[in-house]
Parts: sequence; C-alpha cells; structure tokens
Amino acid sequence: MTVLQEPVQAAVWNALNHYAYRDAVFLSERLYAEVHSEEALFLLATCYYRSGKAYKAYRLLKGHSCTTPQCKYLLAKCCVDLSRLAEGEQILTGGVLNKQKSHDDIATEFGDTAGFTLSLLGQIYCKTDRLAKGSECYQKSLTLNPFLWSPFESLCEIGEKPDPDQMFKLTSLQNFSSCQPNICPIYTATYSIPHRQLDTILMETPQDTLVCSTHVYIVLSIKGNFK
Repeated sequence: MTVLQEPVQAAVWNALNHYAYRDAVFLSERLYAEVHSEEALFLLATCYYRSGKAYKAYRLLKGHSCTTPQCKYLLAKCCVDLSRLAEGEQILTGGVLNKQKSHDDIATEFGDTAGFTLSLLGQIYCKTDRLAKGSECYQKSLTLNPFLWSPFESLCEIGEKPDPDQMFKLTSLQNFSSCQPNICPIYTATYSIPHRQLDTILMETPQDTLVCSTHVYIVLSIKGNFK
C-alpha cells in the first residue's frame, strides 16, 4: 500500500512541532521506506537530528546523493557537531578539487537559508583558526538575515567590534524574505532605526509594525549592553 505522502509529511512536522520525536521518527521512516525522494530523505534526517541523533542523520545523508540546499546544510551541520570540520567546509564551499564558492555563490545556491549557511561556515573557519574568513562569513550572514544573533555575538567573541547600527538596519530586510512567508512587502529605509522616532515611522501593515519593532528592540538592546 502506497503511503499518502502529503498527509504523512504534515503529521511528521506536527509531531516535531510538539516535540514528539519518537513519533516523528517512526512516521518519517515509514514514509522514506515508501517514497525515496530527497524531500523524504531530508525529513527523516531532520527527525534524527532533532531527536539528538546527529550521527544517524549524518550517516543517512552521507549514504545518499544530497543535491538540495536543505540536505547539504543539514549534512554540514551534522559534520560540525561531529567535529568533521573539513568535510563540512567541503560540502558548503565546493570541496578541494572544485573551485571554492564565493559568498555570493553560496547565497545564490542556498537562497533563504544562506544567512544560516554562512554563519555555519563562519563557525568552521573560526574553529580552524581562520578568523578573518570567519569574520567575513558572519558579516555576510547578518547582511542576508538581520534577525540572526549568533553571528553578531561570534564577531564580538573573536575580537571584532561590529556596529549594531550597521548590522541591524531596515535596508537589510530587502535580502530577507523567509521569516514572514506570507507577509506583505516590507517597508525599507536607507538608514538605521535608532535615528528615527517610533511614531514617525510610516507603517503600511500590522506585520510591518511587528518587523520594525523587532529591529528597534534588537538595536536598542545591543546598544544598551555596549554602554
């Protein structure tokens, strides 16, 4: 009997969202046994990873041809968790034999997840004592996804002094679309939020207000911590 793929996928994600990892693993294993797609592969590997079985997720992904960005990212993340840093770097940048990908190449390939991908690559560089390259990755990561905190924190930890006014600003939102998938077009400005009063910012939708308020909170919190 063929498993109905979409209802089972929905059930797996529902189990994951409610921390029912054993149920999610069981369902995703049954699904992958019936449907050998890369989507089902990623879902099963995600269930393994979230249930604390990074090595099992690694072996699953490693044993199959991972061509989608989401599978590559998860495999690289497993590599970092398992201290297989060279392998993780090879997965993200194209390897030793192939020409190493630029930050823009990675951004194009990984799309909405590029901010997380470059942050992960920055971790690899810093763990292997290439702080300058790690710094570049963290900064590019924040440019692509200004809602990330860990790249900013990592920059501070390696001795950089990033300016929160530059890192967390509305212009960065033109590169960021995945956080609010159904949101109306986001209002952008050409300068940082802290230089404007909240009641003077023109908002077109309630969602825009939420996005902008979040940035105000982030920037003001960081600036307060630096005083």
